Amino acid sequence: MNIEDIKTPEDILQYLEEHIQYGWIDLNNKAHIMTMKDFRKLYKTITIEETIKVGMGVCIEQVNLMHYLFNKIGIKNKMFCCRLYEPDDYNNPEEDEHMHCFLLYYLNNKVYHMEHPNFNRTGIYEYNSEDEAIKAIVDYYIELREGKESPTKEFFDVPTGLTFQEFNTYINNLDTENVYKG
Repeated sequence: MNIEDIKTPEDILQYLEEHIQYGWIDLNNKAHIMTMKDFRKLYKTITIEETIKVGMGVCIEQVNLMHYLFNKIGIKNKMFCCRLYEPDDYNNPEEDEHMHCFLLYYLNNKVYHMEHPNFNRTGIYEYNSEDEAIKAIVDYYIELREGKESPTKEFFDVPTGLTFQEFNTYINNLDTENVYKG
């Protein structure tokens, strides 16, 4: 499957399965595959083109790529970020990150969640409404986080070159309300 061949949501998922693995490129351009070790210290966001070229991304890059591909085939979609709230000045580089970005798309009066970066839940999930989808997804992460609140915001793009802390600050300061407090 090549990008030029993508016509449906199922094609997007197939493309991701064939070409994109879970991983990230650090500030020193070193690849980290299937690990989050040193993520808070060394992560930086990359462009869609870089994601395609290196064939990897964490949820941030993968959702950004999905957003691009859905826009390319003309299907309405939205990106969301669900995380434990951290203030802008929070900087504990040894702590695990607690964030997940996800994408919803809208087709035939239904709402769908395409999941690829969480490799334990890869697939397409159907919901009757956006609220139902967001609640189900966020509740899953609240359970993983042992009941901790997971404020969730819609976001619209992924600025390039942001560290994890800078991306968190970017999400904190979006001029949008939390769509779900969980």
